[in-house]
Parts: sequence; C-alpha cells; structure tokens
Amino acid sequence: MKKIVISLMLCFSVGAQAAKQCSVDIKNEVHLDGHQVEIVQPDASKVLIDQDNNVFINGEKLDLNQAQIDAIESYREHMNKYVPQVLDIARDGLELAQNALDEIAVSFNNSEAFNSVKEALEEFFNGMAQRYQKDEQFILQEAAFSDAVATWKEDFAAARETFNAEFFSSAFTAISEQMNAEGGLNLTELKDKLVELQANLTTKLEADSKEIEKDAKQYCGDLEAVAEEEKMLHEKIPELKDYQVFLI
Repeated sequence: MKKIVISLMLCFSVGAQAAKQCSVDIKNEVHLDGHQVEIVQPDASKVLIDQDNNVFINGEKLDLNQAQIDAIESYREHMNKYVPQVLDIARDGLELAQNALDEIAVSFNNSEAFNSVKEALEEFFNGMAQRYQKDEQFILQEAAFSDAVATWKEDFAAARETFNAEFFSSAFTAISEQMNAEGGLNLTELKDKLVELQANLTTKLEADSKEIEKDAKQYCGDLEAVAEEEKMLHEKIPELKDYQVFLI
C-alpha cells in the first residue's frame, strides 16, 4: 500500500517535488494575475508592472527608455507564463491518478468504485492550491519553495493516511461485491485480489508518472531561466534591485 501512495503523491504533488530539484527560491512575495506582476517586500513597499509595461515603485512611475520597456515586457510575460505552471502540472498529475483509479474501477464493472478515493485526492490538491491562489491571483510568498520542501513530509503523511483508509475500504467493497456476484466470498481469494490490485495500480502509476516527472524538471529549468532574466533586468533598471523575486 505504501508503494501505491508514493506513486500517487509523485503524480500530483509535484510542487514540492519540483521545489526539491530546483536551485531557486523566493526572496520577495510576488503576485501574478496573468497580465501584471506585483512584487511586495516584507515592509509592504512594492513594485507594480502593469499590462502596458509601466513600472511603479510605491505608486511612483519610472521613466523608462525603449530598451528597458522591452526588458520589462519580456520579464512580465515570462513571469506570468512560467511561474504558475506548477499548479497546472500538479493538476495534470491529479487527473492522471484519478484516471488510473477509473481504469481499475472498470475491471469491477463499477465506474463509481473509487469515487471516495478520487474525492480525497481532489481535496488534498485543493488544499495545496489554496496556498498559492487568492482572488484570481497566483501568489508565491517569501521562501515558498523551501517551505514547500519543509512541509512535504507532513503533507505526505496526511495524504497517505487518508488514501490508505479510502482506497482499502473501496477496494475491499468492490472485490467483495464482485465475488459475491460470482458465487460467494472467499477470504483467501479476496486477499490475493487485493494484492494483485495494488500491484496493477502501482505499475500503471509509476509508468504514467514519467511524463509528470519530465514536466517538473522542465518547470525547474524555466524558473531558472526567468531568474537569470531577472538578474539582467536589474542591470538595466537598477531601481528594481531591491525587489528581487528569485534567489539562485
């Protein structure tokens, strides 16, 4: 059972797993809405880059030349494109895990056999997503990635406990009902079928999660590229150096 949980968590909790692999962290809190970038220091001073590539530091607009505006536009677009993708990857992994459960359910001719497990996974994902979303914005707080790594073991333990209970109950019920429909309950056969079910699900998840791992690795690379772009931006616009987002 533990091996199944590891495979499932690998599939949809890539946020913390990616954070372990990435060589960046967050220095100042950043808010992204798909168009704008807002960077907030602990003392509440902030930079706003609006969708027209205007830059405001604590409400005062910077006077930029065209080269600086071009650099701001690229940074703004890349921040909004790449940084929030961690939730997209995690959502893809969640759907992969849920689809695997659906395929297992088909073998029992009961499409709802593992609905409670799927709901538990969805609830866990939503709890994770709430750390990064507020009022239609994607938010990374200071030390977001190192904090994600620090809380990973706690999150994993909670998810494992929930999944163990839900999966075992659902699997036991589904197999028992199938056996009764086919002539009667056999406890030895029931145990063997549970072991076989666990092995089949583990194999499928481990195979399918390879693409998720690839996406997580790509995410790290994209973040590191944006972090390097930020360094170059600060060379062109020194006023932004106090509003660094990435620590490399």
